[in-house]
Amino acid sequence: MEKGSDGLGFSIVGGYGSPHGDLPIYVKTIFAKGAAADDGRLKRGDQILAVNGEALEGVTHEQAVAILKCQKGTVTLTVLS
Repeated sequence: MEKGSDGLGFSIVGGYGSPHGDLPIYVKTIFAKGAAADDGRLKRGDQILAVNGEALEGVTHEQAVAILKCQKGTVTLTVLS
């Protein structure tokens, strides 16, 4: 998907050391504006395995957010639906 001025357009839950235990990173919400809505393939509940080839296994929620935020241009997500 192409990250534009509205960002990637989704929020995540989970991560290593989360209040509910060590969980994978999942898509929580797809926002009406943003790359995810425009692209149409990402769905609520999808597990994000990697961002542009960078694995999210074992990362904290904060680390996952930082990885997603620092991406520019075309962003390739590896997901498990």
